[in-house]
Amino acid sequence: MIKKKYLNFMDFFKKAIFVFLLIVFGIIITVKSIEPVIEKQLSQIFADRKISNKINKELMNLTEDFTPEKKAFYKKILVSLYTKWLPLIDEAKLEAEQKIKNNQ
Repeated sequence: MIKKKYLNFMDFFKKAIFVFLLIVFGIIITVKSIEPVIEKQLSQIFADRKISNKINKELMNLTEDFTPEKKAFYKKILVSLYTKWLPLIDEAKLEAEQKIKNNQ
């Protein structure tokens, strides 16, 4: 009788240890399978910063060697942007001035 209880008790611990090991291995497998995805996401975040730094350096280099051709090119771009955005900027200024007057 005592031997039978002892065997049942040992079977319970064997099953508990087995289940524990299965859970641990499951967690390890899950972490190992998710790790590349997280690593790719982190590398993309830092890659964006590297790209923005490269663009910033390139823009700084463009202004150092400012030829007449570049001046004409940038002037054309700035004129088109200014003509497109000027009405919107003026409208925003008027709304801001109205809000300021209403608040006083």
